[in-house]
Amino acid sequence: MEATKKKFLKNMVGFSMATWIAAVIGLIASPIATRLFTTEEMGKLNMFSLYASLFSATCYLGLDQAYVRFFSEPPGRCSRGGLFTFCATTSLGVGLLTTLISTFWWRGLSEQIMTEPDFAVFACLAVYGLCMIVFRYLSLSYRMEQNARQYTIQMVLQVLLIKVAYLAIAFHKAEARPSIFLQTALIVALTAVFAVIQRKRFIPGELKLVTRPFVREVSAFAAPLIPLAVMSWLNNSVSLVVLRNLMGVSAVGVYSSGLVLVSTVNIIQTGFNAYWTPYVYENYKQDDNKRFYTVHRLMACLLTGFGLTLTLLQGVVYLLFGARFRGSMIYFPFLFLTPICYCLSETTGMGIGISKKSYWNTLIFLIASLVNIGMSFLLVPLLQETGAAIAAAVSAVVALIIRTAAGERYYKAISNYRYLVYTIGLMLLAAAANYLLRDDALLKYGALIALYALALYLYRKEIATLLHTARQALHEVTGAWKRGGKHTADKGEPT
Repeated sequence: MEATKKKFLKNMVGFSMATWIAAVIGLIASPIATRLFTTEEMGKLNMFSLYASLFSATCYLGLDQAYVRFFSEPPGRCSRGGLFTFCATTSLGVGLLTTLISTFWWRGLSEQIMTEPDFAVFACLAVYGLCMIVFRYLSLSYRMEQNARQYTIQMVLQVLLIKVAYLAIAFHKAEARPSIFLQTALIVALTAVFAVIQRKRFIPGELKLVTRPFVREVSAFAAPLIPLAVMSWLNNSVSLVVLRNLMGVSAVGVYSSGLVLVSTVNIIQTGFNAYWTPYVYENYKQDDNKRFYTVHRLMACLLTGFGLTLTLLQGVVYLLFGARFRGSMIYFPFLFLTPICYCLSETTGMGIGISKKSYWNTLIFLIASLVNIGMSFLLVPLLQETGAAIAAAVSAVVALIIRTAAGERYYKAISNYRYLVYTIGLMLLAAAANYLLRDDALLKYGALIALYALALYLYRKEIATLLHTARQALHEVTGAWKRGGKHTADKGEPT
């Protein structure tokens, strides 16, 4: 097994571990949550998370992405520590300013979450968002250093607090408000701990090396991404916001149960993206594109297989959820298109980041968001939550097409686009069959099995490659374990 492939697989698996563990935690926590909370209370919790992510994303000012882009080549005389300090403190300063300004609208913001004004919840929203800003930069540092172990520990602890710890209070009182208070207190404690652990990253003295050319270069990359944060949030969250305002927070709770299943696709997406970005920036100059295209094909195969498998096993999977939350079963496959399209676009649109044409990302998400908003207001009144899911799917496909076209213009990485067609076509057909044939189980599952068989045929070469690579990886791990055991035995130690 060649060294480069081993290193790539090792890092991919390492950065995927956090997502695998998070998925297992989520699948354990969700059945409990959907039995403890009503759909309305669960909807409030999801709206809190939604607006906290908007708060933090807005305050990054694109500097989190600038930190990623310039990590390997900081502008001017600044070191990585100086770049980190500049980006993190600037984002945090904007967060504090945004908090002060937002106090004028605390009633409306808290009402969107709790259905009635609540200043305590608004305060939690601000504190939680500020902690997310700091936590984002701390996790990015581990990610860019390709420190999978520390990255995994940090992210798993965060998931434990967000998805599990708040359930403790729900056994006593299954309401959103006390759970929000507990989540906020725990995220503050976790952020403080990791800020102390990584305190050496903060080098205030290097801020004196921040010159106008430095600010100009970093700002030129980050500035076009400022509206991107809002556009990205809108594109990912507009369905929930529309449902909240047209149908109430209970609809948000049911819709979110479908998102729980979709988050399992993040097992592939998040682990892949965490390592893929630094890998691309490190290798795009010498890579002959063959490896990039191979990764694209294999990712398409994995994502398709994962999505179709969960769709086929939906009957068993939905038994985990409380009866009140099972309404999303008829439309949840449409929701798979969002993470799948985003992950595929990372392999086809890499030219945007490489060429530093970051304004394309803003334009892409603006168009996708407008499509999502327009279709949501059109389809939600007609099809309720299903309409929101279809709107999100169409928006994701539009974003994938535009990002692929723009990225390939600046850096040609994909020699054939048929795998995009395979993946999107199969998932759209599966989602359509699942919804249109919802009243005829025999016909529905017959169609899904036929699509699964078609996927196995279309991706037969990629499946063979994945199985061969998995055997190689297993052989390497087994060999290393045996060598380790032999070494300790030779030393007279127990094996």
